[in-house]
Formats: sequence, C-alpha cells, structure tokens
Amino acid sequence: MAPKVCVPADFGRHHIGAPSHGNLTFNLIEGLKVKANSIILSLNSPVIDELTTNLHLTSLEAEDFSREAVDCFIEASYTGEVEALNKGNFRDVNKMSHVFQV
Repeated sequence: MAPKVCVPADFGRHHIGAPSHGNLTFNLIEGLKVKANSIILSLNSPVIDELTTNLHLTSLEAEDFSREAVDCFIEASYTGEVEALNKGNFRDVNKMSHVFQV
C-alpha cells in the first residue's frame, strides 16, 4: 500500500490535461476517455497505486461514472480542492472516492 504523502494542495494543477503526463486512461461510456497521471493519483489512492504499480494497469473501466464526476475526481486528486463538486456530480464523485479509497 502506498504510504500517505503530504504534498502541496496545488501540486498537480499545471499537469491537468498535459499529454506527456497522461499515462492512466479512464474509459467512460460511449468511448470517451480521460487521461491522468498515475503517480499523482497514486499519492492519494492506495487502490490506484496497487492497480498501476503492482498490476501495471494503464486504463481503468469507469463507465459507472459521469465525465463531470471523473474530471472533478481527477482535479481534486491533483489540487486537493473540489471546486467542481456540485449536486449533479456529488453521488458519482462520492462513489469514486469510496472505490479508490481516497
């Protein structure tokens, strides 16, 4: 399990959407794909750490979650803030947080 690491709240904001750092793909419904940095997500999630570090997965099936929720989850993992959280995506973001133990 990944050790808990304290990083600055704004650690990854400038990496959001950077193609060179998008080594983990969330596969959404209708073929949509969202890329993120597995290292940044692993800092906050022992589940993502296990999936990427030990099982060497480079993509995760995320059809159960809305694009808005996945974007919010990634932004929160990168920045420590949940600015995009709202009534419409709360349930999915909450489920993702439980699934990935964040």
